[in-house]
Amino acid sequence: MIKENRRFWKLLLLTIPTFGIYNIIFWFQFTRDLNEMNHEDKKIKNYILVCFLTLITLGIYRWVWFFYLADRIQVTGQQMGIKISPGPGVTLSIRLFGTFLIIGPFISTFLVIHNMNKLAIEYNKTFKKKTKVNKV
Repeated sequence: MIKENRRFWKLLLLTIPTFGIYNIIFWFQFTRDLNEMNHEDKKIKNYILVCFLTLITLGIYRWVWFFYLADRIQVTGQQMGIKISPGPGVTLSIRLFGTFLIIGPFISTFLVIHNMNKLAIEYNKTFKKKTKVNKV
């Protein structure tokens, strides 16, 4: 079962007192679940590797990874027949241009989490249908 009730506010509130450890755990589980739902060969990189590459590239890789994450959510939604909006380009634009207003990263993260919850609900519905045992 994929977790269906990820909350942006919980991520925001628990990241600060745990000095970012909750953030790493959250995104690690998030990418693991998305990779499980996605039936293509393209998988999202492990979040611990993303943290390392972000340090090496002085923060640039995190932007690339975020775009790729939003793209994988949209592709997975198309595979399941779910319309995911906004798309990865709009999500990244909100994150980029909204950074100047400080709220952009929060809005784009909320949108990605919201879209992932939609996918998880649909995936779990189909998963339950496939695993139901017929009683005789």
